[in-house]
Amino acid sequence: MREDAALGTVTQLWRYPASSLAGERRDTILVGPVGIEGDRLFGLVDVSDNEIARPDRDAKWHKVPRIRTRLGRDSELEIAVPDGDWLAAPGAECDRAVSAYLGFGASIRPFRGESAAGYAGPLTAERYRKAPIHLLTTASLARLKALHPEGAADPRRFRPNIATISASTAPSTGPAGSGSARRCGSSDLPAQAYR
Repeated sequence: MREDAALGTVTQLWRYPASSLAGERRDTILVGPVGIEGDRLFGLVDVSDNEIARPDRDAKWHKVPRIRTRLGRDSELEIAVPDGDWLAAPGAECDRAVSAYLGFGASIRPFRGESAAGYAGPLTAERYRKAPIHLLTTASLARLKALHPEGAADPRRFRPNIATISASTAPSTGPAGSGSARRCGSSDLPAQAYR
């Protein structure tokens, strides 16, 4: 592929205020020097051992992607478990609702103190500093389906920030493949910025 060739057409933009939880679809996103504004500011942890939610690795976390998130006024996190009301997070009421839904003690915690004004509790470890933007192409999903035909290549499982309809049938190999930057709108995304 030529260096300046089109990767595809952007079809969806998402941000995920809390890692591993459902995100919010956006018409626009602001890409800054460290990632997407409002993206992956919080994590969900098991309070018994401070393990961060990993739905891809542990069955106890499989229901986590059904918990909705959004940033409200003044960029304050709100979450809602299925069939539940929106609750301010982090906070005791939110933690009780998430814990009841999951069946064990869990807590929403910021990755950095500035993510939650007035919050004085424990922080949790960030997982996305290395590649803070997730780009997903239809060609990559098609390749995954070809490799694992009985599997469901549902794009929501990957929680992409940017979803594209591929200009080519070759899957995007990401930073390990081409090592080149991608242009998205008016932004150049260095290879180390996306996964």
